[in-house]
Amino acid sequence: MKKYILSILGLLIASNALFAQTLDRSIRPTPGPAPTVNLGDAESFVSSNGIKVYVVENHKLPRVSYSIDLDVKPALEKDKVGAAGFVGDLLNAGTKNMSKEEFNKSIDMIGGRIAVSAEGMYMQSLKKHSEKLLTLASDMILNPNFSQEELDKIKKQTISGLATEKDDPQAMSRNLTAMLNFGKNHYRGEIMTEETVSNVTLEDCKKYYDTYYRPNVAYMAIVGDITKAEAKQQVEKYFGAWKKKNVPVATYKTPEKKDGATVGIVNKSGAVQSVINVTYPLDLKPNNKDIIPLKVANGILGGGSTGRLFQNLRETHAWTYGSYSSIRSNKWDNSGSFSATANSTASATDSSVAAILMEMNKLRNEKVTDAELEGYKNYMTGIFALGLESPRTLASYAINIAKNNLPKDYYKNYLKNIEKVTAEDVMRVAKKYIQPGIAQITVAGDKNSNMAKLKKFGPVTVYDIYGNVQKDVPMKAIPAGMTAKQVIENYLDKTGGMKNWAAVKDMKIEISMTGAAPMPIDIVSIKKGNTKVFEEVSASMQGKKQVFQKTVFNGKTGKTSGMGGNKDITGDAVAENLKKAIICDELAYLNGKSKLKITGVEQINGEDCYAVSITDADGDAITDYYSMNSGLKLQSITTVDAQNGKTTAKATFSDYKTVNGLKVPFSMTQSVGPQNMVMTVKSVEINKGVEDSVFE
Repeated sequence: MKKYILSILGLLIASNALFAQTLDRSIRPTPGPAPTVNLGDAESFVSSNGIKVYVVENHKLPRVSYSIDLDVKPALEKDKVGAAGFVGDLLNAGTKNMSKEEFNKSIDMIGGRIAVSAEGMYMQSLKKHSEKLLTLASDMILNPNFSQEELDKIKKQTISGLATEKDDPQAMSRNLTAMLNFGKNHYRGEIMTEETVSNVTLEDCKKYYDTYYRPNVAYMAIVGDITKAEAKQQVEKYFGAWKKKNVPVATYKTPEKKDGATVGIVNKSGAVQSVINVTYPLDLKPNNKDIIPLKVANGILGGGSTGRLFQNLRETHAWTYGSYSSIRSNKWDNSGSFSATANSTASATDSSVAAILMEMNKLRNEKVTDAELEGYKNYMTGIFALGLESPRTLASYAINIAKNNLPKDYYKNYLKNIEKVTAEDVMRVAKKYIQPGIAQITVAGDKNSNMAKLKKFGPVTVYDIYGNVQKDVPMKAIPAGMTAKQVIENYLDKTGGMKNWAAVKDMKIEISMTGAAPMPIDIVSIKKGNTKVFEEVSASMQGKKQVFQKTVFNGKTGKTSGMGGNKDITGDAVAENLKKAIICDELAYLNGKSKLKITGVEQINGEDCYAVSITDADGDAITDYYSMNSGLKLQSITTVDAQNGKTTAKATFSDYKTVNGLKVPFSMTQSVGPQNMVMTVKSVEINKGVEDSVFE
């Protein structure tokens, strides 16, 4: 047996040696021919009220899905931006026959799904439940219950979200990009604000529904265990009463290309990151023959972690956690777009912009490598194959062909058309559509540190968070001889005097905070002797107090407890809690161990403020803003650790009130990234003789 095994091994070794001699590993294997995709032919018909229906039979599984897509050219909403979006929320809020809770329970009972928006609806269930599914769906469309109470809830939630976005650099960038690319007189350039949301009435939402939610502009794709005859019967039975009506087609001026590159900045003072977007509008229809090679070109440039932008900005230079690009087409007008984005470190803002522009130019002027070309084509092939597993994707393919005037075999030949793309095709479409010379370069970040460095890319304009040009109002100069120490001493004087602050032995503050959780959060903070601290974060849940986190520190040892268990305060946490125990930060700033510097004058809520940089003995830095008029502190900015690296935390202070001769802010906000928390001080107690036992 052993000799037999050895002889077999000998044959394998010999054959491998022969194979190695005949195989040239330097030559890439020739790919086989791309297959034709067997999607199943879509049979079509038009319902009695004008719904264009496409049926794709797939009897492998006993389920069926229905997609309704309204083919509507969006109209300008002007001073009521948000109304169209609220229509979907109102449709989801129950019908005239069923409450929201009853409706959702009925869907759950059959294991079905209904998703509705202002643009259409998606439904799915097992075939045996399809009649019940369509009963519910048609009730939603034909008998919506638009209630004022529900709209008020939606508007309140939306306004709360918009308040958070005011300090979110991603939202700032999104608004500025929309404005610069498309302008206020185009639907893609309209920006929703608290004012436009407040202007929306229930009649506005009803009018949108009555005008645009019509069967004669609806495309319906039905995919699954169903025949064309069954589909016809169901569509007529459940949607036949949906009344058709002439639907207006909006008109407005389409965006124009710029003559050269420009730079727009929306200011986020002290930001440690910059949200960058190199973008411009494109005249690119979905049925353009360049779409597939352009997708390949864009993928090589910035389609993922293997893209050139990612490899350059993150892997080579570590300026960002990622950099990507995207191409968007639009059937109505030249309101498609190109975008190349990055969240760069503030110090590398201009370098990141330069690298993005360089990679765009390189794609235009140099052929991509075979490895890049084949790699991204293979990726597109794999993603397409995965999409075929979803009924919703198949439905979207059927509708896309009809809506966008695509060839009937567009998706059947999709893989073949990907395979045909050459390096020459990539360069050709890059020269045509990748246009760094006309780009709108937008930056949401710190204005003062970026403006001068970005001028080399084009004229620089500063905008507010809604894309409105900010007037270049010169900031006041720092008075001759004014120092950071004097600014802080003035704050102490205006809030009660250095002597009175130094006399504070203990302080207790009770705060109510909203925005961080569905319910108000209660915070109790007690400090004593600048060494001891007690903090408790809790909420009232079902009438009972629920403590989320609690810190007890006696100046040397302590514990933190909460939802994650108990933990002793040791090591670095001791120093952190000693800093937290300081009663008056400004007194600590003057201890001679902190580095103080006035970095400039900035406007905070319309007031000129000294920006004072404070770096303590441990190297921790913060920038505080003190009003030149009142002397009060209005804002603090610091850098904190976040999931994707460092981010900026901003605190604002207002509504100062006098307690025991000392002025204390009774209204505060805390913003960390997109999270915005509003804090209202309920009570302040000073020198009440807090017992040491509180901190044990």
